[in-house]
Amino acid sequence: MILPKSKKNMAIDKRQVLSTENEKAVQKKVIPQSTSSSKIKFGLTAKVVTLMLIVSLVPLLIFAGLTMKQTNDRLRNDTERLMSLTATDIVSNVEEWTDKNVRVLRALAKMPDIVSMTREKQEPLLKAVGKEYPWMYLVFTIGLDGMNIARQDDKALLDYSDRDYYKEIIGGKDLAWQTLIGKTSKKPALIMAVPIKRDDSTVGVMAMAATIEDLSKLVATWKQGETGFAFLVDDKGKVVSHQTEDYVVQQTDLSGYPLIASFKRGQKGMISFSDRGTPRVGYAKETKYGWTLAMQQDARETLKPLRQTKAFTYVLLGMTTLMVIVIAWFLGRAIGKPIKKLTEVAERISVGDMQAAINIKSKDEIGNLAEAISRMQDSLRLAIERFRKR
Repeated sequence: MILPKSKKNMAIDKRQVLSTENEKAVQKKVIPQSTSSSKIKFGLTAKVVTLMLIVSLVPLLIFAGLTMKQTNDRLRNDTERLMSLTATDIVSNVEEWTDKNVRVLRALAKMPDIVSMTREKQEPLLKAVGKEYPWMYLVFTIGLDGMNIARQDDKALLDYSDRDYYKEIIGGKDLAWQTLIGKTSKKPALIMAVPIKRDDSTVGVMAMAATIEDLSKLVATWKQGETGFAFLVDDKGKVVSHQTEDYVVQQTDLSGYPLIASFKRGQKGMISFSDRGTPRVGYAKETKYGWTLAMQQDARETLKPLRQTKAFTYVLLGMTTLMVIVIAWFLGRAIGKPIKKLTEVAERISVGDMQAAINIKSKDEIGNLAEAISRMQDSLRLAIERFRKR
C-alpha cells in the first residue's frame, strides 16, 4: 500500500526537480568566449598609453615651445643688436666722409676767387683742392645759366643745366647730390653741390665729383655669413652703394624694395620681409642727409641655430613618444591580461562552471582580486553542494 506524501516532502521534491532542471539548462548553455571584450571600445592598454603620453609629452611640448620661442627671440635680438651696432658705425663713417666733402665745398664756395665767378681766378683753387683731396676726381663751378665756369682738369667746359643737383641748388636748396655715371671718369660717381653766394644771393654752383668706389669701401664690403650684405640708397631711393655693381651703374631705384619700403613706412628695429620668395631679415638706419643704409641676411641663415634646436626637439619628442608607447603598451598588457583572465573566469562562474582555474599568483591588487574570486568560487561550489544534499 502506497502512503501519500506529506506536503513538506512534496515541496522538497519539487525544489529538487527545479534544481535538476536548472542544472540541465545551465549545462546546455554555451559558455561565452570573452563576451565583455567585444563591448570594450577603449581598453585599458589604450588608456594607459594615452595617459602616459599626456603626462610625459604635454610638459615636454610646453618646455619645447618655450625654449624655441626664447631661442627665436634671443637670435633676433642678437642679430638686431649686431646689425644696429654695425649700421651705426657704417653710418657714422658715411656721414664723416660726406661731411668732410661738404665742408670742403662750402669753404671753397665762400672764397673770394670763387665768388668772383671768373675762370682765371677759380681754376688755381680748384686744381689745388684736387691735389689735396685725390678722391675728388673733378671739382668745378657752374654759372647761373648752367654752363661750366671752371674745372680742375683743363678739359672743355660743359653744359650742366640738365643735372638735377644744379636745378636743386638754383631752386634754393643748400645742399644737393646726385649719383650718376661720370662723363669724365666713365664710372659711377657721386656729385655733391652747394650754392656760391654773394650778398645772400646765389651767383653759381660749387660742385665736386667723387667715385663711388671710395664710398663702397664703407658699405658694399660689409659681409655677414654667406648671405648678409649692406647697401646704401639716397633720399630718392636710388642706389649709391651696393655689392651688385650693376645696381650702382644703372642707378637702380630701390625705394619699393620691401626692406626700404617698410623702413620708410615707420617700421623700426628688425624687419622681416620676403624678397622673390626668400624670407629675409633686415635692419635700416637713416643718415642725417636722408640717405638710408640697409643691412639684410637670409632668415634661413640667421635662424640656423633655431632650426637646429627644432630638429633636436623633434627627434627628442619622437624618441620620447616611441619609448612611452612601448613602455605603456607593455604596462597596459601586464595589467590588462590578468584582468581579462579574471573576467573570463567570472563569466564561466556566472553560467555555473565552478571548475574554472584561476592561475594568477601575483602579489599585488590583481593577485588579491584573484584570491577573492577564487574564495567566492569555492563558496559557491560549497553552497551548491549543500543545496544538492538537502
